[in-house]
Amino acid sequence: MKHIFVATDGSDTAMKAIDMAAEMAAKFDVPLTIGHVLQYARPSAEIARMAEIEHLAQSASKKSKVDFQVLTGHSGDLFSDTRPSGDVVAAVTAIGDEILHRAESRATELGARKVNTMSDQGDPADAILDLATEAEADVIVVGHRGLGRLKTLLLGSVAQKVLQNADCTVISVR
Repeated sequence: MKHIFVATDGSDTAMKAIDMAAEMAAKFDVPLTIGHVLQYARPSAEIARMAEIEHLAQSASKKSKVDFQVLTGHSGDLFSDTRPSGDVVAAVTAIGDEILHRAESRATELGARKVNTMSDQGDPADAILDLATEAEADVIVVGHRGLGRLKTLLLGSVAQKVLQNADCTVISVR
């Protein structure tokens, strides 16, 4: 093991993945890269709810001075097929930065000594694979979300897609 990459979306399951990856990085004294995929493709209500639940919007808004009301408006849904406005891009980026900052702080607290962060956008599984390749990671750690059997059969999961397509070891954390 030479370099660990862990993906996070700010969820509880992703934080479990951060914990495992940080503990492994500390134990084996290898670099840890934390990646986040900017969520332009998710419904705006879901992003706003996640940010509100995790208190990300408040913290990110204070740091970035971006008005997060753009996440909950009805006109011009920020994740529609049209290009998002500058405010929307700033809001999504600020939330992503806050997710990465919290994950980096947590990894450092758990003993990881060499921690880097990076982000990308697009399909979550593809972006995770691209980020891990860019980081030259030989291990990828992802959180596994239980979507239910039927939903997973119909849609698949990010963790499953990463596992099926990665050229290196993948650890899925529950």
